[in-house]
Amino acid sequence: MNGLRFDLRRQHVMALAVAAAMLGAPCLRPGYGQTTAPARTGSSTSPTLDRLYSLPRLIGTAPKGFAWSADSQRLAFLWNDEGTNFYDAWITTVDAPQPVRVTRMPRPDTGPRDSKDPVVIRQNVDAERAAGVQSVVWHPDGKRLLVAFRGNLYLTAVGGSPQPFPDEPRSKSRAQFSPDGRVAFLSAGDLYIADAENPAPTMRRLTSIAGDGIAIESFTWSPDGQSIAFVEDDVRRVRRRVFPDYLPDETTTTQVPRPLPGEESRSRRLGVIALAGGSPRWMDLGPNRLDEIFSYSFSPDSRTVLVDKSDVFVKDRRILLIDAAGGTARELYREQNPNNVQAQWAAEWTPDGQGVYFLSDRDEDYHIYRLPLAGGTPKRITTGDWAVSDFTVSGPASAIFLVGNQGRPEERHIFRVGLDGGRVTRLSRQPGTHTPVVSPDGRYAADHFSSDSVPYDLLLTRLTGASGNADDERRVTTSPLPEFSTFTWVTPQYITFPSVVDGATLHGRLTLPPNLDRTRKYPIIIGSVYSNTVRNQWGGRTAHPTWGLDQYLAHQGYILLNVDIRGSSGHGKAFRQGIRLDYGGIDTEDLYSGVVHLKTLPFADTDRVGIWGSSYGGLLTCMSLFKKPGVYKAGVAGAPATNVFHAMTGEMRVMAMPQEHPKEYASASAFTFASGLRDHLMIIHGMRDTTVMFRDSVSLVEQLMLLGKDVDFVVAPNSQHGWDNEGLYQTLFTFRKLVGHFDRYLKGPTPSGSH
Repeated sequence: MNGLRFDLRRQHVMALAVAAAMLGAPCLRPGYGQTTAPARTGSSTSPTLDRLYSLPRLIGTAPKGFAWSADSQRLAFLWNDEGTNFYDAWITTVDAPQPVRVTRMPRPDTGPRDSKDPVVIRQNVDAERAAGVQSVVWHPDGKRLLVAFRGNLYLTAVGGSPQPFPDEPRSKSRAQFSPDGRVAFLSAGDLYIADAENPAPTMRRLTSIAGDGIAIESFTWSPDGQSIAFVEDDVRRVRRRVFPDYLPDETTTTQVPRPLPGEESRSRRLGVIALAGGSPRWMDLGPNRLDEIFSYSFSPDSRTVLVDKSDVFVKDRRILLIDAAGGTARELYREQNPNNVQAQWAAEWTPDGQGVYFLSDRDEDYHIYRLPLAGGTPKRITTGDWAVSDFTVSGPASAIFLVGNQGRPEERHIFRVGLDGGRVTRLSRQPGTHTPVVSPDGRYAADHFSSDSVPYDLLLTRLTGASGNADDERRVTTSPLPEFSTFTWVTPQYITFPSVVDGATLHGRLTLPPNLDRTRKYPIIIGSVYSNTVRNQWGGRTAHPTWGLDQYLAHQGYILLNVDIRGSSGHGKAFRQGIRLDYGGIDTEDLYSGVVHLKTLPFADTDRVGIWGSSYGGLLTCMSLFKKPGVYKAGVAGAPATNVFHAMTGEMRVMAMPQEHPKEYASASAFTFASGLRDHLMIIHGMRDTTVMFRDSVSLVEQLMLLGKDVDFVVAPNSQHGWDNEGLYQTLFTFRKLVGHFDRYLKGPTPSGSH
């Protein structure tokens, strides 16, 4: 899926090369079994921006794609132990938690790193972005693996020879095994099935519904392996908008389905198809085809499909029980809340199939409830002034394993509670953010873990019979390079302060320069601003690669502050819903409250404050400069959503329909307040962005020019929405611009060569 296309002969040659390369002698990764973080001692200076954002990465490559074998003895995952982006398949066992590499897929050719030839440079950029293995799953027998690579599937025994699936159909993805060993996958928007026991599997097409604007987006097997439920995505009624592209030899345009708030969005429907043959049976989800489907799953007896859905505004949630054979639905639970702005929902069957567990904030915050199939009043399974963010029901363990922030709002830990509720017991030990994938027997979790001081790695966490020793949480991978420990990495601290508007408690993540001199005054940067930025995990907010930028800025003498603004999770329902109809309002006041709090620190220079963010954070940056002139001397707005009338339809969860709330939409759009700009704004935007349209930044810059304002406009020609996360050459280019902007206006002239 690297954008490469092969004719049949070339694809056959590639398949043979892959077969020859896969599963040679397994390779053990040194350093397994560590339970402590890599050393943090070393020099008092950070790496340069060039070193922070070059390959191999200092922090290594985060493991992902965890998949347990059916017997819960082995775990497969994707990883790269060299600090590059090309993933291979690895396994580990619960008895010997060490990473064993099982594939060596062929990588794209690269040229000299110091080449000045544009062709070689582009070749290296393409190789840098090559993803490698895209997924790995276990065969039900627990002895073989199925990996997806460059659009094809390969089945192999660990240590054996791989068997590539036939070339046709191409672009196979999302492969899943049935309990009896058949494999289903998607190709070109339709559902296929193959018998993995056959040495030369024959592909059988189950559906023929894909076409222009319509495709299957997800599916799941029934427990008895006789049916598959799937969701069809349909954008045929969605308005298409034209986006220009200036990089080809001739300027071209592309039409993209891109609805605006108030326009018709994509529709979805749920089907069930029997493997015995026949057409899909369409499930009755109600009259509104634009409703969103958040989850769906078969009952243990395969007769009923549990569906969690709502309207596009997430104000009217319905949990349905649908007869898989006939498609008729019965409403089990309905939750209506006109103030809701978020859908952090989940629903699972009870182990016996006689009830449903679901996640809801019907009371003070998100907690787990249970409801029998007969309905009635839901029973609370968890309670308290904290929030559950996810859960897994385990019948073999007679428990629910959940992730929540009990005890520390900025952390996410693994907890255990009984199927009927009761005491909630914390299982994870290390402070930080834990994201578990529970084994089928409920004894272990593959834990995707990081903290402010530990980059992402895989832990094997014991979930039952925990004894409180190091073996309860064993480190499997060690991703950071040895070079990582030669630098001093700054660890943030967590603070609270009151809102200047209503006194609500706000949470902040404060990063101070190393070797802080409290007799000096340090400039301040608020950001990167967004919701849910105050988190004890590597980099704070992981949607952008700010981990290195933050470290660099702190070492350059900046104080950094992130604020969990209204709309953020984990601080109660009222706090989260405070953002309703108020983008660019209460959220910017929360950020300003952070500036006011910093006035209490004698070493914080609140006369030299900068702010930055991307997307919604770009909107917040513009709003802060436009509405509070003089507070922020400089701001950098990346891909700023400055015109909420042009937002994605998902923003109607917060803003409702623009036809019904035009004043609120105008008040939430930065262009309304552009005349207030007095300070120094830089806008960074990718020209291929279809999420926040590039034209909105062009329009804002034109408006600022007409108003006689000063603005810097940085363009990333090859970037979509992730302008700082789509190739290291773009990351370095844009981050250098960002640092130079802040240095110029918050610190004075930038010394030559400092970056």
